[in-house]
Amino acid sequence: MNQLFIGVWNHTDNYGNVSDHGGIFFDKNDNIMFNLQILNSLDKEYRNSQIHVFPNELEKLGFQDNFYDDKDTRRETLKEYLKNKIFIFKINNDDENNLFAYDINTHVKNSDFSADDTFEEVPILSDSRNNSKEITEKLLVGETILSHTVSMISDKKDSISSFMISEDSTSDLVLYEDVTAVSTDGIESIQYQKPDKNNPITVRKINGDPKMDNYYYDNGDSNEIRHNIMFIPTRYLRDEENQLEKFASFTTSLVGKTSESVEKDINKTQDTDLLFLDQFNSVIRSSKYHLLLDEDDIVNLHTSIKSNLLTILAGLSGTGKSRIIRAYAEALGIDADSDQSHSRFKFISVKPSWQDDSDLLGFADTMNNNYRPSDSGLVDTLIKAREDSNQIYLIVLDEMNLARVEYYFSQFLSVLERDSNERYLTLYNDYLAARLYNSTIYPPKLLIPENVRFIGTMNIDESTFELSDKLLDRANIIKLKTLPFYEREDMKVENLKQKQEEKSWRKFPVKLLNYSAHGIKLDREQLKFLWDLHKAINQVLPNVGISWRNIKSIEEFLNKLPSNYYDKLGKALDWQVAERVLTKLRGTDTMLSSLISFDEKNNKLQGKVVDVLDKYSDLSDFATCRETLLTKVREMVIDGYAR
Repeated sequence: MNQLFIGVWNHTDNYGNVSDHGGIFFDKNDNIMFNLQILNSLDKEYRNSQIHVFPNELEKLGFQDNFYDDKDTRRETLKEYLKNKIFIFKINNDDENNLFAYDINTHVKNSDFSADDTFEEVPILSDSRNNSKEITEKLLVGETILSHTVSMISDKKDSISSFMISEDSTSDLVLYEDVTAVSTDGIESIQYQKPDKNNPITVRKINGDPKMDNYYYDNGDSNEIRHNIMFIPTRYLRDEENQLEKFASFTTSLVGKTSESVEKDINKTQDTDLLFLDQFNSVIRSSKYHLLLDEDDIVNLHTSIKSNLLTILAGLSGTGKSRIIRAYAEALGIDADSDQSHSRFKFISVKPSWQDDSDLLGFADTMNNNYRPSDSGLVDTLIKAREDSNQIYLIVLDEMNLARVEYYFSQFLSVLERDSNERYLTLYNDYLAARLYNSTIYPPKLLIPENVRFIGTMNIDESTFELSDKLLDRANIIKLKTLPFYEREDMKVENLKQKQEEKSWRKFPVKLLNYSAHGIKLDREQLKFLWDLHKAINQVLPNVGISWRNIKSIEEFLNKLPSNYYDKLGKALDWQVAERVLTKLRGTDTMLSSLISFDEKNNKLQGKVVDVLDKYSDLSDFATCRETLLTKVREMVIDGYAR
């Protein structure tokens, strides 16, 4: 964990007692150590945790422990060292029951320090890529801000401060108030909600008042950055009696620009999405792949991969689903044809015999005291991805519904919806770790890192299994359009190898997944539409509808659309409803007839779902939804059942 924390010596011992020497103790080798108390105001996860500082870290801080003194004297010596210090540090959370601090820096408590203080972790985005003018422009258009500092703050949006700092041309610090983080990769990029007249951003200049000196900088861990974080007392920012105005004087308010201004500003910069999509199109058209794809499908696929951990391509066998994914990997700069054991592109062919997650992950061989990873190679790829966090890793499950997905993929379905730092797979029980020779390589729990994306392909025929609502709720299922075959003759075929040798060819790191040229949230009318659609479906199928998870996923998808689709939100909403909601409509004619049917006399779709689409036609023409519903009606007529 790279997030920075601020804290002081914790006087509480293991029994909950507070004393002069509480929290100072000895390890099994009689080395002295102590516990820290976290003072980050927004971080709830570790607020009441005991964070150990091991003897080796104390030594790095310059503390001299005299091993020959008696224990009471050694405790007293450490107490004198700790009592006037405040610490900035990172936490190792590999073992939730044994949290410890590292990369610790010490500061002397300032004169204004209070024992009741908590501190807000405010990022300082003033490195070589940013200054207050550039930051202001990016905030106004909702553009993603790239900065090394992002790795030092929480990756949980509700734990990210609503304040942010930059630096103006005279090196004065500028404080931005009421900034709301909408996304972050936790590594190098963050995006804030675009301000508007109802949610403006206030800009302030931090005062150099010596009476208010109770804030702390971290020391920075890059030569390019003077400071990464300012830890500011919560009372300076949020208490009454005009404390904030004393700390930072009001300068101006920011409100968002019009969509025309946004588009103009975005075009001034290099749009990462558009650069990638241009490269993806070149790969698709090359003689190596020679694929014919609809432009909307290309954007839909890319946006889905960015915004969701699991994307599924569905359709007829032989339509090129696997080749499309290989082309996508190559466009990212991943060599899809390299040795699979070393590649960031892992292609796994699902076997019909798979029954549980050991077929995909592996198992603990207690007879030989070894963990045996599955020959799918998935576990090794996840371990490598965590070590290589700046790069994108694609894991493909080819023909994923040849076996029951809910069997072999069960753990993944449970963890994919969790926060990024909680997506742990269980490889085996913790108590076996001491017995297994390779437990240091294959730990009991394995994190699915944020730089990994899963992509599945599936055919829809009699040889495959249907997907459960649990899976449908967690995936974007994209059915690619089939274009006229003869149109391929009009394609301009490019030499991919020659293209890759040009200076314009790029390799895209993990920040592409978090890139957004605009901050979008579902508005009231869109939410009313989704609510009416939920009611229409749920009244007929009580266990089917639109969940909060769906709402969150749809909003994230819209937020990650490329900038040239900024004025096509209705089309994107149509895709998401078809892929995330209408996929759950399945069953017999008796079950679905009130929701969808076909009026032969007037040659048109009808039913409660169609009525909702018609009612909100101002939002979209819902062409994809209508095509999806028509397909389901045909299935009911021919097969008696809609899949």
